[in-house]
Amino acid sequence: MPMTQKLSSFIKVKTILFLSGIVIIAFILSFFFFWPSSATSFSSKQPDTTQAPTEFSNSAVILIYHHFGKDELPSTNIRLAQFDAQLDYLEQNHFNVWSLSQLVTALKNQSPIPNKTVVFTIDDAWKSVYTEAFPRFKKRGWPMTVFVNSDAIDKGYQSNMTWDQMQEMQQYGAEFANHAKTHNKLVQKPNESDDAWQKRVSQEIKIAQQRLQAELGESTNQAKLLSYPYGEYSESLANLIRQMGYVGIAQNSGAVGHQSDLRALMRFPMSEAYADMESFKLKVNTQVFPVKKITPFDPIVTENPPKLVLEFDTPPQNKIQCFNQHGDPLLLNWITETKLEVISDEALEPPRSRYACTQIMSNDKWQWMSHSWVIPASSTVD
Repeated sequence: MPMTQKLSSFIKVKTILFLSGIVIIAFILSFFFFWPSSATSFSSKQPDTTQAPTEFSNSAVILIYHHFGKDELPSTNIRLAQFDAQLDYLEQNHFNVWSLSQLVTALKNQSPIPNKTVVFTIDDAWKSVYTEAFPRFKKRGWPMTVFVNSDAIDKGYQSNMTWDQMQEMQQYGAEFANHAKTHNKLVQKPNESDDAWQKRVSQEIKIAQQRLQAELGESTNQAKLLSYPYGEYSESLANLIRQMGYVGIAQNSGAVGHQSDLRALMRFPMSEAYADMESFKLKVNTQVFPVKKITPFDPIVTENPPKLVLEFDTPPQNKIQCFNQHGDPLLLNWITETKLEVISDEALEPPRSRYACTQIMSNDKWQWMSHSWVIPASSTVD
């Protein structure tokens, strides 16, 4: 081949390669500058699953109910319109509804308790628990804790639930706990010997526990929760049930937390007079009162009016107010910056009473506690 032809062919090949290179480079550059990156494209299609971190107050509110929609029993009943409004408020405001056994486990283990945690407890296992409360909880998938006095169920009282109904409720998150066998008061009676009293209390609790487990399964009330009949207890009774492995559940108002005494956990009563919505909102948003020690623990009044001493780790930063069960102010005497004496200016009336103390916090929420008093008819007046 002549030299001129070879040179011409060489130039053509070089030109083709040069032009091909330009096309490839242009394609690569267009990819980087004009084509969306795969990372950008993927992330733009993903939903935002970021959730606000869970807030922990390490405080919870336990509520106590008895009857539902039994308007002829106003002292222990809640009207259905009141109850529906309460449940709607908790649901719309994203409260955490726990069972009592779940809360007690958290208290024992010092585990975190989310902000806005509420527990529903119901005493006596009346029939309206099944006909009215249960359908509302089942609809929401919420648990409840029902305290059962077993004799009423075994005797087939028409006013109470049946064991079969309780078994059905268990399938939807309800749990059942001990309210003693007969619902008689467990506090030691006058002229009752220590041996006779301890035997009576042990039988009341053991038989009720046996019946619960026989009818509802061996795992029933493994947390050993006991609601004191009528809310009455003494220090000796509280110590006895602790020795038996039980957690005592009282009826005096207040929030609970990691420092709460497991011999007598506080609950807010929810009957008609105490269940209006403003009062309900205040109570379910209440936090545990920051008291280190309460003296006396024993509710049994020996001197009337009784003195209550509250001790704090540090001087309270906000004003504390205390009231009797009628809402009248109590007398306050600061013994030291961290020790407060509370007393009524008049004798308390039998058979039961209470002192309640509150403190408002900087976030406008209240801290609340109360102390029950059991007043024998023979108690002396100072």
